[in-house]
Amino acid sequence: MSTLTIKATNSWLILMSLTLLSLAASEWIKNPALMILFVVLALIIKGRSIVDIFMGLNTAPVVWRRLLLSYVIVVPAIVGAVIVWL
Repeated sequence: MSTLTIKATNSWLILMSLTLLSLAASEWIKNPALMILFVVLALIIKGRSIVDIFMGLNTAPVVWRRLLLSYVIVVPAIVGAVIVWL
């Protein structure tokens, strides 16, 4: 297998694991603020994986990579903060 195939497969496994972990956490975690924090962190990890591996932006110009990575971090953080404080 090529290195790209292995990276994509590992990334897919991480994405699926985080999705299943989020599903399980919805049953385990009863504190809404803690649940939102967990989901936001999982979303950031998943978004970074998608940007770097599936979109292939780890070798793209720095401006594009930083723009998309900042979007993946800033937007979920804002949404999580708003939900927690309301």
